[in-house]
Amino acid sequence: MPEEKLPTKFLPAEKADPAEVKRQSKVLAEAPVITSLLDGMMNFSVILNRQRQAVFVNKAFAAFLEAHGVTELLGQRLGNLAGCAHSTETPGGCGTTESCRRCGSALALEQALDGREAETECRIMSKRLGEDLDLRVSVKPFKYNGEDFILMSLMDISSQKRREVLERLFFHDILNTAGGVQGLVRLMAESEPSEIVTYVPATVKASDRMVDQILSQRDLASAERGDLQLRLSDVGAAEFLGEIAGLFKAHEIAKNKEIEVLGACYDAHIKTDKILLSRVIGNLLKNALEAESPGAKITLSCEKTADGAAFIVHNPACMPENSRLQVFQRSFSTKGAGRGLGTYSIRLLTEKYLKGKVSFTTGPEGTIFRVEYPALI
Repeated sequence: MPEEKLPTKFLPAEKADPAEVKRQSKVLAEAPVITSLLDGMMNFSVILNRQRQAVFVNKAFAAFLEAHGVTELLGQRLGNLAGCAHSTETPGGCGTTESCRRCGSALALEQALDGREAETECRIMSKRLGEDLDLRVSVKPFKYNGEDFILMSLMDISSQKRREVLERLFFHDILNTAGGVQGLVRLMAESEPSEIVTYVPATVKASDRMVDQILSQRDLASAERGDLQLRLSDVGAAEFLGEIAGLFKAHEIAKNKEIEVLGACYDAHIKTDKILLSRVIGNLLKNALEAESPGAKITLSCEKTADGAAFIVHNPACMPENSRLQVFQRSFSTKGAGRGLGTYSIRLLTEKYLKGKVSFTTGPEGTIFRVEYPALI
């Protein structure tokens, strides 16, 4: 009777037993030309068996993993080695979850298992490393001693990608604010002379915000050099949400849509960088507005938490599966090249700079994003 296959959402879940992994590792250890060559490389390299388990890890990758507390290398899959957030979702681990169907590394391995070389990029949302890992992945299937193996080479491109993203993020955010200013100026142009004065305060605030964002971009560039100094100030959660809502109500994407700030929550205060916080909540609101049709209502709310404050953005639409599986991924966009950085920037700014955390749910009740920040960074 054939052995029943283990459940998987993408690549096969079956693994070689420890004795087989040990045997394969020994076979490769007896090939010094291969192992010495890979050990001499600065890039990370790992040789996998047909079950995508590591049977050889070069010195550079082993040292990196051991520095992060990973000592059991052989028999592990890439996502398990790197502590991918999705690798514990199924018994089969890396390559077998729903999210793996859109992972660059898993897609490359799918081709390698069919005997084809491949090169791609992947982003591992790592719990173990404490930060995300951007990798350029290349795979090359080969035979040795009559057995099939896969050579996987990994190049850490995290710093390069972060610089690219921050540059694109700047233009993304500055266009958001410019759109608000443009909307206010158009309202002034279409108003009676006696009504124009009512739009002046909001226009001044929006233009001030634009200048602040330019200064903020300068600060983010400093962060890449390791010398970012956050500009901390006291932020009242309720008043802050009112400002954000006021800016976007004049934006073109809010036309025929309602933005409502729920509840008072006037006792919720945090000391943080208000400009970076504005970028986070502004992107959440913009994404919610873009996801809705005319007539929809988007709500903003805040809560006082034990350690600070939480901000919640809700829109009625349920997020499509493709978007849900790739939320917070840098490379994903439904809006074309150079767009779609909203959710990535939310996580980057919240976790790396503002020391907060972000989560979301989506379903019949709509889509809810929640970001939490400490009372003091």
